[in-house]
Amino acid sequence: MKRKMERELAQSVIRASVFYRRRFNRVVAAESEGDLLTGRNMWVLRYLRDRGGENVFQKDLEKVFKIRRSTISHTVELMEQKQLLVREPVKEDARLKRLRLTPKAEHVLDAVSQSLNLMEQNVRDAFCPEEYETLMSLLDKLCSVLESAEPEQGKE
Repeated sequence: MKRKMERELAQSVIRASVFYRRRFNRVVAAESEGDLLTGRNMWVLRYLRDRGGENVFQKDLEKVFKIRRSTISHTVELMEQKQLLVREPVKEDARLKRLRLTPKAEHVLDAVSQSLNLMEQNVRDAFCPEEYETLMSLLDKLCSVLESAEPEQGKE
Protein backbone atom coordinates (compact mmCIF):
# COMPACT_ATOMS: atom_id res chain seq x y z
CA MET A 1 0.00 0.00 0.00
CA LYS A 2 2.79 2.46 0.87
CA ARG A 3 4.50 1.87 -2.50
CA LYS A 4 1.24 2.59 -4.34
CA MET A 5 0.79 5.91 -2.45
CA GLU A 6 4.33 7.02 -3.34
CA ARG A 7 3.77 6.26 -7.00
CA GLU A 8 0.47 8.13 -7.00
CA LEU A 9 2.05 11.18 -5.37
CA ALA A 10 4.88 11.29 -7.91
CA GLN A 11 2.50 10.77 -10.82
CA SER A 12 0.14 13.47 -9.57
CA VAL A 13 2.90 16.02 -9.03
CA ILE A 14 4.49 15.29 -12.39
CA ARG A 15 1.15 15.33 -14.20
CA ALA A 16 0.14 18.67 -12.66
CA SER A 17 3.57 20.10 -13.47
CA VAL A 18 3.41 18.93 -17.09
CA PHE A 19 -0.06 20.38 -17.65
CA TYR A 20 0.80 23.69 -15.99
CA ARG A 21 4.13 24.03 -17.81
CA ARG A 22 2.55 23.09 -21.15
CA ARG A 23 -0.18 25.72 -20.73
CA PHE A 24 2.33 28.32 -19.52
CA ASN A 25 4.66 27.66 -22.47
CA ARG A 26 1.75 27.80 -24.93
CA VAL A 27 0.67 31.23 -23.61
CA VAL A 28 4.26 32.51 -23.69
CA ALA A 29 4.86 31.27 -27.25
CA ALA A 30 1.56 32.69 -28.51
CA GLU A 31 2.17 36.12 -27.03
CA SER A 32 5.90 36.41 -27.70
CA GLU A 33 6.08 36.23 -31.46
CA GLY A 34 6.42 32.47 -31.79
CA ASP A 35 9.56 30.89 -30.40
CA LEU A 36 11.15 34.07 -29.07
CA LEU A 37 10.56 33.10 -25.42
CA THR A 38 10.46 29.85 -23.54
CA GLY A 39 8.76 29.37 -20.20
CA ARG A 40 12.13 29.45 -18.42
CA ASN A 41 13.02 32.69 -20.24
CA MET A 42 9.79 34.20 -18.98
CA TRP A 43 10.49 33.20 -15.38
CA VAL A 44 13.94 34.81 -15.62
CA LEU A 45 12.58 38.01 -17.16
CA ARG A 46 9.81 38.28 -14.59
CA TYR A 47 12.30 37.71 -11.78
CA LEU A 48 14.58 40.47 -13.09
CA ARG A 49 11.68 42.87 -13.56
CA ASP A 50 10.38 42.15 -10.05
CA ARG A 51 13.80 43.12 -8.64
CA GLY A 52 13.40 46.62 -10.11
CA GLY A 53 16.98 47.44 -10.99
CA GLU A 54 18.69 45.60 -8.13
CA ASN A 55 21.93 43.88 -9.02
CA VAL A 56 20.97 40.35 -10.04
CA PHE A 57 23.70 37.94 -11.07
CA GLN A 58 23.67 34.58 -12.78
CA LYS A 59 24.46 32.87 -9.46
CA ASP A 60 21.30 34.43 -8.00
CA LEU A 61 19.24 32.76 -10.71
CA GLU A 62 20.90 29.42 -9.95
CA LYS A 63 19.82 29.69 -6.32
CA VAL A 64 16.32 31.02 -6.91
CA PHE A 65 15.37 28.57 -9.64
CA LYS A 66 17.36 25.65 -8.18
CA ILE A 67 19.08 24.84 -11.45
CA ARG A 68 22.63 23.98 -12.37
CA ARG A 69 25.18 26.60 -13.32
CA SER A 70 25.54 25.15 -16.83
CA THR A 71 21.78 25.27 -17.40
CA ILE A 72 21.38 28.90 -16.34
CA SER A 73 24.55 29.86 -18.19
CA HIS A 74 23.13 28.40 -21.41
CA THR A 75 19.77 30.08 -20.76
CA VAL A 76 21.39 33.49 -20.19
CA GLU A 77 23.57 33.13 -23.30
CA LEU A 78 20.53 32.36 -25.46
CA MET A 79 18.62 35.25 -23.93
CA GLU A 80 21.53 37.53 -24.76
CA GLN A 81 21.47 36.29 -28.36
CA LYS A 82 17.73 37.02 -28.48
CA GLN A 83 18.58 40.52 -27.19
CA LEU A 84 16.44 40.07 -24.07
CA LEU A 85 19.19 40.73 -21.55
CA VAL A 86 22.66 42.11 -21.27
CA ARG A 87 25.44 41.38 -18.80
CA GLU A 88 27.05 44.49 -17.38
CA PRO A 89 30.11 44.73 -15.14
CA VAL A 90 29.53 46.24 -11.71
CA LYS A 91 31.73 49.02 -10.36
CA GLU A 92 32.73 47.13 -7.21
CA ASP A 93 34.07 44.09 -9.07
CA ALA A 94 34.46 44.01 -12.85
CA ARG A 95 34.47 40.21 -12.77
CA LEU A 96 30.85 40.26 -11.66
CA LYS A 97 28.27 40.80 -14.41
CA ARG A 98 24.82 41.95 -13.42
CA LEU A 99 21.91 40.98 -15.61
CA ARG A 100 19.76 43.75 -17.04
CA LEU A 101 16.61 43.63 -19.13
CA THR A 102 16.71 45.22 -22.57
CA PRO A 103 13.93 47.46 -23.93
CA LYS A 104 12.96 44.52 -26.16
CA ALA A 105 12.52 42.32 -23.06
CA GLU A 106 10.40 44.99 -21.37
CA HIS A 107 8.16 45.14 -24.45
CA VAL A 108 7.79 41.35 -24.60
CA LEU A 109 7.12 41.18 -20.85
CA ASP A 110 4.33 43.72 -21.19
CA ALA A 111 2.75 41.74 -24.03
CA VAL A 112 2.99 38.35 -22.32
CA SER A 113 2.31 39.29 -18.70
CA GLN A 114 -1.34 40.16 -19.20
CA SER A 115 -2.10 36.76 -20.74
CA LEU A 116 -0.11 34.92 -18.06
CA ASN A 117 -1.88 36.82 -15.31
CA LEU A 118 -5.23 35.84 -16.84
CA MET A 119 -4.12 32.19 -17.08
CA GLU A 120 -3.00 32.18 -13.44
CA GLN A 121 -6.22 33.87 -12.34
CA ASN A 122 -8.27 31.21 -14.13
CA VAL A 123 -6.37 28.51 -12.23
CA ARG A 124 -6.85 30.35 -8.91
CA ASP A 125 -10.56 30.77 -9.64
CA ALA A 126 -10.96 26.99 -9.81
CA PHE A 127 -10.35 26.94 -6.02
CA CYS A 128 -12.12 28.66 -3.18
CA PRO A 129 -9.74 30.93 -1.20
CA GLU A 130 -9.23 28.35 1.55
CA GLU A 131 -8.45 25.59 -0.95
CA TYR A 132 -5.99 27.85 -2.75
CA GLU A 133 -4.19 28.74 0.47
CA THR A 134 -4.07 25.07 1.43
CA LEU A 135 -2.73 24.14 -2.00
CA MET A 136 0.00 26.77 -1.81
CA SER A 137 0.92 25.73 1.73
CA LEU A 138 1.14 22.07 0.73
CA LEU A 139 3.21 22.87 -2.36
CA ASP A 140 5.61 24.94 -0.23
CA LYS A 141 5.90 22.06 2.21
CA LEU A 142 6.47 19.54 -0.59
CA CYS A 143 9.21 21.73 -2.08
CA SER A 144 10.83 22.14 1.32
CA VAL A 145 10.82 18.39 1.98
CA LEU A 146 12.19 17.57 -1.46
CA GLU A 147 14.80 20.33 -1.39
CA SER A 148 16.13 19.29 2.01
CA ALA A 149 16.62 15.75 0.74
CA GLU A 150 18.45 16.83 -2.40
CA PRO A 151 22.25 16.75 -2.54
CA GLU A 152 23.84 20.05 -3.55
CA GLN A 153 25.14 18.65 -6.87
CA GLY A 154 21.85 17.02 -7.79
CA LYS A 155 20.16 20.24 -8.87
CA GLU A 156 18.63 20.31 -12.30
